Amino acid sequence: MTELLAPAGSVDAMKAAFAAGADAVYVGGDRFGARAYAENPDPEQLLEAIDRAHLLGKKVYLTVNTLLTQRELKRQLDAFLRPYYERGLDGVIIQDLGVLRYVREHFPGLSLHISTQAGITGAAGAKQMQSLGASRVVPAREMSLEEIRAICAIPGLEVECFIHGALCYCYSGACLLSSMLGGRSGNRGRCAQPCRLAYRVCADADGKQELPGQKDGYVISPKDLCTIDLLPDLIDAGVMSFKIEGRMKKPEYVAGVTAIYRKYMDLYLQKGRDAYRVDPEDRKRLADLFSRSGFTDGYFNRHNDKSMITLQAPPIRTENEPWTEYIREHFIKEQAKRPITVAARFRVGEAAVLTARADDIEVSVSGAVCEQAQKAPTPAERIIENIKKAGEFPFIVTIPEEDCEIDPDLFYPMGAVNELRRQLFATLKDAILDHYHRTDSETTVSADPDSVCPDPVDVSPTHYAAVVSDKAQWDAVMKSGPELSVVYLEPFLLTEQNAEQLRREAQSHNKELRLALPHMMRGNLHAFVRLCRDESVQSICRNGMLARNLEGFVWARETFPEAPVYADHSLYTFQKEARAELSAMGCAGDTVPLELNEAQISDRGLKGSAWMIYGRVPMMISANCLQKSTHGCKNLPVVYLKDRMGVLFPTRCVCTYCYNIIYNSLPISMHEEQMKYREQGELSELRLYFSVEDAAQTRQILTRFGLLGRASEEPGMTSEEYAFTRGHFKRGVL
Repeated sequence: MTELLAPAGSVDAMKAAFAAGADAVYVGGDRFGARAYAENPDPEQLLEAIDRAHLLGKKVYLTVNTLLTQRELKRQLDAFLRPYYERGLDGVIIQDLGVLRYVREHFPGLSLHISTQAGITGAAGAKQMQSLGASRVVPAREMSLEEIRAICAIPGLEVECFIHGALCYCYSGACLLSSMLGGRSGNRGRCAQPCRLAYRVCADADGKQELPGQKDGYVISPKDLCTIDLLPDLIDAGVMSFKIEGRMKKPEYVAGVTAIYRKYMDLYLQKGRDAYRVDPEDRKRLADLFSRSGFTDGYFNRHNDKSMITLQAPPIRTENEPWTEYIREHFIKEQAKRPITVAARFRVGEAAVLTARADDIEVSVSGAVCEQAQKAPTPAERIIENIKKAGEFPFIVTIPEEDCEIDPDLFYPMGAVNELRRQLFATLKDAILDHYHRTDSETTVSADPDSVCPDPVDVSPTHYAAVVSDKAQWDAVMKSGPELSVVYLEPFLLTEQNAEQLRREAQSHNKELRLALPHMMRGNLHAFVRLCRDESVQSICRNGMLARNLEGFVWARETFPEAPVYADHSLYTFQKEARAELSAMGCAGDTVPLELNEAQISDRGLKGSAWMIYGRVPMMISANCLQKSTHGCKNLPVVYLKDRMGVLFPTRCVCTYCYNIIYNSLPISMHEEQMKYREQGELSELRLYFSVEDAAQTRQILTRFGLLGRASEEPGMTSEEYAFTRGHFKRGVL
């Protein structure tokens, strides 16, 4: 079975989606959804909407796909979700591992769908989510058709893919651009979309040498996704749910896009590939509803491409008024109705009986005894006509000839027919809704998350660690004092040729050498997998690995089952539930997320965690490439993204594995706070991330943190040279 899933940012959009042929909608409540600025229904509206969807035989999925703090999960989540759960909510869409754990344990029977915000990039991560209770995953939108097919092959797991609408430049869930620049976090549903602004790409740190081929500079603004030509391929790959993006869009957009995709899904499912032809007029209608500089068919058949990016200012399309008016007449004014069948039995001397069937649900009502007509009999046609009048009930009534038994010589008052019909449809409505409603026995008593997720008890002494990205940083870090005892190698720094030398050098300086995994581990990183077959690389891996996404974490646990695997800050642990879930999966230690403030960090707990005390925040991890989108691949290790204010954001082009890391313009630095947390003794690791620093800057940073000791001859840094931010440590995010 395939499902067409439409966005519902409002009740009106939900009604329009169902009228246009959607099988299900996804909607946000008044909290915890990734579109906080949509016209999300209030609790009473949403409860009524769930009932209406079920009367139509449709489904409603609720978005709880943001990251929750400890207090939100402890004090708000249960009260928010329970009324919808008891009303029969069909599924909940989740990003946060802690929310997944909580909902699984306290709301049994509710389908758990893993959001694209969770960054599922392969079959290993998808299987892990299935083992944690998920019935469906929405993979990252960067996945190829081949990778999607591998996930679809997992028995018992549903796969949902975006097929139309806005694309993010960054892997969803990994973007901190809006968060770091303005405090509005995409992980909290409040993205300000700074990616849609104009930027320039420069080859130098001064921002003077701009790369050619940028047009208007919209270099991190992708075109809108349109897969109308790929539907047969996606259906054949095994995709079950086809998702339209657009909870911020008007009902006309939702209805128009839904109607066109409904048309072509049905065409392929009913007539096959040979009959599949897309009318050019339908392409135009999709574009008239909304597009950014035309459409792209996304990553399904390419890893990245210049044609996917707008580059120039998106033109404003002229509204297609006839098409819009058609949508309003057929999908906005007209409401969806559910086909049902009714059997009618009117026999002289017997009570009249009506039976209604809606799929597997059947109800019957009986009325007064049918009398022999003394004069003119009641026409059967009139009885049938009145039974078909559904009135306020959202039903389309069919009375099959074989189910219609009406004696030709009976008399039955039409008022009695009408009352029997109303009684029938009211009974059917109650039966349908009762089928979905959950009773108290199907819910569990909520537990205090603090009581079920205690802090780790075994905590090693706090040590310093450094992540290094190039040889100059490596050389500087090797000269640090004994307090810095762990070094993580970025994977693009490691090769089969240098692995043994780096391992020996680290050993000679009493540093434990570990491997940081690619930021987005995927099934297409064949070169990395081959690298890890090298004996010296395996020796490094066995010391420990730093995982940046779930796919990498699962791969490391399966490939090196005896090695400790640590979760970086991008494997979010906003609260104790998430920490407990990762720990149960075999995580050797987590990292404090970058979007929590001081009080939230304290609520979350620190025992056994690492904390980033220095480094430029990776604000975007992108499968696309700034170089390729401008003047082509030139293998520059670092370029600079310049905003309209002249601020420069260093971008590492990881050509080995073909992805970009866009860093913040300023590093986070906790040099003034570090000793307080070290003395508390709860943190396992104080971690410095070196990204684009040169040798001198690396030595200066180590000196600032007291890790080069008196032996260092590096001069002190001026305040201008050491411009930094404390990130969200004081302010937090919205």
